[in-house]
Amino acid sequence: MIVKPVNLGSSVGIARANNRDKLIAALDEAFGFASRVLVEKAVTPLREINCAVLGDAEDARPSVCEEPINSDEILSYRDKYLSGGKGSKSGKSGGMSDLKRRCPADIPDELTQQVQTLAVKTFRTLGCSGVARIDFLNNPETGELWVNEINTIPGSLSFYLWEAAGVPFDELLDTMLQQAFKRHRERAALSFSYDTNILSAVSFGGTKGSKQ
Repeated sequence: MIVKPVNLGSSVGIARANNRDKLIAALDEAFGFASRVLVEKAVTPLREINCAVLGDAEDARPSVCEEPINSDEILSYRDKYLSGGKGSKSGKSGGMSDLKRRCPADIPDELTQQVQTLAVKTFRTLGCSGVARIDFLNNPETGELWVNEINTIPGSLSFYLWEAAGVPFDELLDTMLQQAFKRHRERAALSFSYDTNILSAVSFGGTKGSKQ
């Protein structure tokens, strides 16, 4: 089983349990970070595939796919944010952009298309705009594919996926700014209040000022 807090990311509090003792320990650890915990069946064998989406519900396009190379059974916080800085002169990590990966992912064209299609569908279903990275779990033996999670800003800018897709960083930022202006115009055209005095005739049962 995989155990993780429901309201955290970056693999904080996540653990893999293959027996009862490890499950109890994993639950104790996860409940230290959140009041609700998700326990799900582990995908074995596991291949992780990520794909970013840029746009909005009207016009969304997928990036290339990537496959993170894990140093352990689970992609840990250290894998994501600390491994890039180890041994470097600056001692700093570039985060997910420093992670070891295959980009584009070495997967069949059919699976690439399936991931990209499902990524766009997930993005639109959740009503997203701008840029987001959708992470997938794949069983390479059965071909099964699951949406694991979506990472919006500031969780992931996914610039490295767009550079691999032929979209330079300045073009990515320009597109995101245009999307933000569009979203602002759409929100400005909506009504967030309704002109009514419905509570004026309501009595809350108080006795002050009553003539009875």
